[in-house]
Amino acid sequence: MPKQLELDIEGMTCTACARRIEKNLNKVDGVSAYVDFASERAHLTVSGETTEADITKVIEDTGYSVGSNRSELDSLRWRVLLGVLISIPVATTSMVHDWMWPMWIYAALVAPVALWVAWPFHHAAFKNLRHRATTMDTLVSLGVLVAFGYSLYQLAIGKHEAYFEVAAVVPTVVLIGRWLEVRTRRSATDSVRALLSAIPETAKVRRNGSQEELATSKVAKGDLVVVAMGERIPVDGIVVEGSGTVDNSLITGESVPESVSAGSTVAAGAMNLSGSIVIETTSVSANSRIARIADLVREATATKTKITSLTDRVSAIFVPTVIAIAILTFAVWFAIGETPEHAVSAAIAVLVIACPCALGIAVPMSLAVATANGAKRGIVIRNPDALSTLNKVDTIVLDKTGTLTTGKLRVLVTTALAGVNVQKAIAAASALERSSNHPIARAIASMDTSLTATDVRDEAGVGVTGMVEGAKFSLGNQSIENYKNSAEVKSALAEVEGLSVAILGHDNTALLVIGLADDVRADAKELVDALKELRIDVTVLSGDVESRVANVASDLGIENFFARVTPEQKLQHLAALNYAGKTTAMVGDGLNDVAALAGASVGIAMGSGTHAAQSAAAITILDDNPRSIAYALKLSRKTWSNIRQNLGWAFGYNIVLIPVAALGLLNPMLAGAAMAFSSVSVVLNSLRLRRQS
Repeated sequence: MPKQLELDIEGMTCTACARRIEKNLNKVDGVSAYVDFASERAHLTVSGETTEADITKVIEDTGYSVGSNRSELDSLRWRVLLGVLISIPVATTSMVHDWMWPMWIYAALVAPVALWVAWPFHHAAFKNLRHRATTMDTLVSLGVLVAFGYSLYQLAIGKHEAYFEVAAVVPTVVLIGRWLEVRTRRSATDSVRALLSAIPETAKVRRNGSQEELATSKVAKGDLVVVAMGERIPVDGIVVEGSGTVDNSLITGESVPESVSAGSTVAAGAMNLSGSIVIETTSVSANSRIARIADLVREATATKTKITSLTDRVSAIFVPTVIAIAILTFAVWFAIGETPEHAVSAAIAVLVIACPCALGIAVPMSLAVATANGAKRGIVIRNPDALSTLNKVDTIVLDKTGTLTTGKLRVLVTTALAGVNVQKAIAAASALERSSNHPIARAIASMDTSLTATDVRDEAGVGVTGMVEGAKFSLGNQSIENYKNSAEVKSALAEVEGLSVAILGHDNTALLVIGLADDVRADAKELVDALKELRIDVTVLSGDVESRVANVASDLGIENFFARVTPEQKLQHLAALNYAGKTTAMVGDGLNDVAALAGASVGIAMGSGTHAAQSAAAITILDDNPRSIAYALKLSRKTWSNIRQNLGWAFGYNIVLIPVAALGLLNPMLAGAAMAFSSVSVVLNSLRLRRQS
């Protein structure tokens, strides 16, 4: 029987690393492997006698290790910090002759940067060399070592053509981008943890006539689990005793709770708002619906290909070409009788001019300016790679509750029946709901505070009942036929179609019909108009009832909408769009949106939403302003254009000046100046993004 296995892999620096590990794992008998660079995990199907130890050995023989990647992030953080502290003064003083320090000071300061800070590049270059491969790590490592080594040589012979600033700045700048990349790759595991944290760690189980508290993972199918008011449900099951109200927004995303009684199905992670219930377990915690949604998040993340940067794509050709040109330059000059020093100088000029300082900052600099712009507008771009994908989005899928609407219920309509005074009826309804945490109850309770209810209780199929000024009232959503004035009730309900409804009753007579809804966000219409202007298709997916979804879609001018959609169906809808060749963005705020946020090309979470939603998304809108979604899309398009321009500058200098350096017409000092100018050009071009409004 094949078994599934997942392993964290430490030390990957690019997609080429992932492919190399994957290739070696698939050579093992009985192993089918997919290595995902984005989540730094190997997903394996193993059959036969191959053990985890065998697989670990293959990974380690390839040059990587199995285990937590957190230590890698900590290591990168300290390397970046030291690199920045040393590079800034070294680069600044090297620019102006009058500010320059003695060469031995530069040598002492830069040594830890060239050796320790740049060690990840040296290590990766060595691993790639063992497998006869080169990446941009190879060029960074070679450039740093050559610049530092040549500078030490110049210091030793008493000359001053040193490039210590190159050896300090290049690894630091490129490592900053690496650190940001590793940090953002934590989102997949963070979102899964946040999802599963909604399931309680323990459950109260009835067995053999007694009640005991067990770890949720130990609850078996068929066990009776007791859930008190205010507790989360630990397992999927069917209610067999008691009744109450359950907040199922984890699954549906809707703020309107559901009444449950014997025979009702409930899901793990839901909150029991009122009453005590006993449920019969229908699936263990590992197979609960929320756990299956977490699996969907893992699957969506594992199979979603990371956007490969242009620098990675060209490195396989660019790096060996530069090295070959440098070697050829030295050989030719030496062969025609030039001094070894001249030949070395020309070869170093080639390496220095090709050293990827401008190339290394071409993408990170644009992303840094863009993310700063976004932050000023309350847009947190957790994964900068998402900007390049967002630039291509042609279809956007919007959740309704909490995204297009506020998610907070408000009383919109009160209709008095049977000739009662509307204000007195409102006061009685508010009194009944004052002690409840139910979202509908909170909205109704806020209407009036003049009366107090006693003997308040929840009754299955009725709602809440209680005594107000000596009379018994009920408030809920009973069937119309239960009321003596059913015809009058039916007429009143027609006026609140599409709203959440509560009916106040007394002595089998309906006295008040209350219609509630959450408000459409003030700027939602501007968002939809802006998306249409950008020629982006808009769809609404919601777990709410069709009438309410239709009303919101109609108000905003959205033609495509789907109601009563489950989290699994949301992901299926996104998968279908992706399969059809669409580049999708999903906007949501709840746990029920997490799988879809992870499965979309780009996930965008609202700031007031759950931690799990924000972890699964690449972008978070802190202030919940829908207009910020359109701003993010426009920003991504300008950023990607800016990145292409930067790469044009960076490669342009290389293409033009590498031949000049090879011909001996550019000494290393001028090569360093040209490289610095190319970097300045990239920086200035990136800063133009600050004008994005």
